[in-house]
Amino acid sequence: MANFSDCGKHCYESHSCPKGRVATDRRVIVCPLCSAAVPLAHGEDENQVWERHATSGSCVPKQATKPNRCPVKGCKEKLTFSNSCDCGTCGLKVCLKHRFEDQHDCCPRHPKRGGKDLLQQFARLVKVS
Repeated sequence: MANFSDCGKHCYESHSCPKGRVATDRRVIVCPLCSAAVPLAHGEDENQVWERHATSGSCVPKQATKPNRCPVKGCKEKLTFSNSCDCGTCGLKVCLKHRFEDQHDCCPRHPKRGGKDLLQQFARLVKVS
């Protein structure tokens, strides 16, 4: 028979202490619908815990997001960090194949996103001419 008075002095697993899992272990299940961490109490069935979570109303499934695609007509390229660029003239984010102004509907009249406004672009064009 195990001596339970020594529980705090050594490892719980050394004598199969019934307090071991409850005192030291914190487990959760990750909901496959909403990715929330749902606490799992000692001895509870994972399926029952998940069913209770799913029917509770707090489980809101994430909406599938459409991947960003190149806006050029007919292009189906997914835009990622490494295969996209912003046009220096119109600020449009396009794939590398369409990065040059003649490869997409570039309109220098539109202000550059996050850059100079329309008046400053016009002044720059006048000085160049």
